[in-house]
Amino acid sequence: MADIFFGNPDNPIVPSSAIIHESDSFQVQWSAVNRSGVDVGAFTDRLVVTSIPEGCPGSDDAEHPVVFDRTFDEPALGPGQEAPLQNPTVGPFAAGAYRLTVTLANDTGAGDSTFNCIDIQPA
Repeated sequence: MADIFFGNPDNPIVPSSAIIHESDSFQVQWSAVNRSGVDVGAFTDRLVVTSIPEGCPGSDDAEHPVVFDRTFDEPALGPGQEAPLQNPTVGPFAAGAYRLTVTLANDTGAGDSTFNCIDIQPA
């Protein structure tokens, strides 16, 4: 059962810019919150960016090329406590559709996972 959820469930994963061109680097932003009633030890989130040749939102039944895959450390959190904003810089990527997938507490299996699909524009 998940104990770690996205701090903003309405917009859990957002790019730092509304319009991104293929020559741009950009930040992927999210925050985690401990929604359990107990302390949670330090954990690691995972960000995976995949190319979606068929366009957004893409299909879970197809393999997609991974263009970025990295983990990010989070601090221990008390009950109800929100972690600092994560905002790693990624890109630039070729024009096209991409899934920004974040798995919270990837190392413990106690976190939520979701994605945001974005379109990167030609330069």
